[in-house]
Amino acid sequence: EATREKFEREKAKGLKPRAIRAMIVGIPNVGKSTLINKLANRTIAQTGNKPGVTKQQQWIKVGKSLQLLDTPGILWPKFEDQTIGKKLSLTGAIKDSIVHLDEVALYGLSFLIEHDYEGLITHYAINVEPDADSIDWFDAIGRKRGLIQKGNEVDYEAVIELIINDIRNAKIGTYCFDLY
Repeated sequence: EATREKFEREKAKGLKPRAIRAMIVGIPNVGKSTLINKLANRTIAQTGNKPGVTKQQQWIKVGKSLQLLDTPGILWPKFEDQTIGKKLSLTGAIKDSIVHLDEVALYGLSFLIEHDYEGLITHYAINVEPDADSIDWFDAIGRKRGLIQKGNEVDYEAVIELIINDIRNAKIGTYCFDLY
């Protein structure tokens, strides 16, 4: 509608109609390519549940009169606040090698205790008080899920990975970390 007059003028001059072009921009791993695939009603842009799948810009024809530019995710180069990095990591927007996953899991656990305690204990089928130490939480989750090493010790690395993946895959619930 906004460009109809322009297209009509070009048509009156005998010019071939041009497609509308739009750019899809956002942070990594938020579904830019998935959105394009849905709009195109076919899989044309490569997708993956990790940041960095789209490596370069690519124009994709969605219909006769629409082209979308699929772009790699963009982020600011440095996080002054480590909490931003933890939030982005919990959403899968940055690579795991950039942050300390134990800190990310602790942040996620604290967030869930404060904002969705019932969802947390229900999902893991555990009974831990909200003010318990993080080690008590990790122990309860690890034992309930059978994440045990030799000597009957909880495999904390596996618990960390489980918590992060459960948050990323919305197995406990869906959250907006920027609201808190």
